[in-house]
Amino acid sequence: MNARAGGTKRVVAAVALAAILVFVAISASTASAARGGRWIEPTTAREASDFWTIAGGRHGHRGKPHRVTARLGSFGSDFEQVGDPTAPEFRIHGAIFLSFGIFGYGRCSGTAVRSRNDSVVVTAGHCINSGGRRGRWFDGKTVFVPAYRYGQRPFGVFPVRWIDTTEQWRANGSENFDVGAMVVGRNEAGEKLVDAVGGAGIAWNLKANQTFDIHGYPAEQPFDGETQRICRGTRFLGHDANSFAFPGPLNLAVACGLTGGASGGGWTIEGDTLNSVTDYGYFDEGSPAFGPYFGKEVARLYDRAAKVRSR
Repeated sequence: MNARAGGTKRVVAAVALAAILVFVAISASTASAARGGRWIEPTTAREASDFWTIAGGRHGHRGKPHRVTARLGSFGSDFEQVGDPTAPEFRIHGAIFLSFGIFGYGRCSGTAVRSRNDSVVVTAGHCINSGGRRGRWFDGKTVFVPAYRYGQRPFGVFPVRWIDTTEQWRANGSENFDVGAMVVGRNEAGEKLVDAVGGAGIAWNLKANQTFDIHGYPAEQPFDGETQRICRGTRFLGHDANSFAFPGPLNLAVACGLTGGASGGGWTIEGDTLNSVTDYGYFDEGSPAFGPYFGKEVARLYDRAAKVRSR
């Protein structure tokens, strides 16, 4: 779990080693100010599926199915288990599995969105790049698995081919801009992502005062990362005071008991429109969760990703 000044923690889970290694992982590439994002070494869906099947067995992702009751704080609400993640309203959300080579593996969450290339996943920026001018790209073997549940991949595995974040996340690491996008290849059946599972709408420049459904795959206690979770009808509570100290539009606070692995999980409004993603929380149990406001920087990121031709 990564902590920074003020006691916050980003909710990305590292599976094999301490999560702090996720953010110092040695990569062959450094952050780039280029507007075009970054291509990932091509991997077929079959190769990606085989790799993660072996990796999952090696590091004990799977076990006897069980459910752990969510821990509730005075501010928190139950991050309840989704009964059927293959249902149309839930299949657009999925788990993201990241490989950091000798530094182990990581987990995030993401949401498929409608786009001209039918292949875009929106997640947190820190699931793609560590942020700031000296940030590192996380460009190892990465896959998106919609409707993941206890190792089951009902719609297959979609290998990530291209990644990008808002330019401001790479420029200064401001939490207010912590949004990323992935373009994925076809699954084992040769289907594009949106053809297989559909895609959420996406909206930006709306009023902050919305009611959100918070989706994600929390992988740290009291959860195990094997089931999709949702906090339903969470109301906008205001802004983190620390948000005022960083560039960009003020972030959004909601009551939802998140843990590591939920980073990048979609915040939907009106049932099917993406309007934020999970970014971070504080160490104390009763704290709200925080997500970036979707403004013009997110619109630019979405436009760049939508123009990429998936290989």
